[in-house]
Amino acid sequence: MGPLVYAKHLVSGPRLPFTAAYFGSIAMTLYFAIGTNPSSYFVFCLSQLHSTFLTLISSILQLAALLWYLVSYFPMGSTGLQFMGRFGAQRVTSWINN
Repeated sequence: MGPLVYAKHLVSGPRLPFTAAYFGSIAMTLYFAIGTNPSSYFVFCLSQLHSTFLTLISSILQLAALLWYLVSYFPMGSTGLQFMGRFGAQRVTSWINN
């Protein structure tokens, strides 16, 4: 698969939410980590923002989007991820209730 075919695949209907989430989280991570707005000459722009907490949150979102992407290519990957998520939630719930 060439780069143009892969790019078309990423912006196709089923892959568009992943693409938006992943590249959006990359942009948010960079924005919050660097803390500058490259388009500061525009009238409707955000002020400069540098936040360690927001950098951490956006990097977690970035890792979650990457995990979603990787799992989507494995056979039965989403089913296995749902199973592990339910299992982990049950463990956490039982740990909290005890």
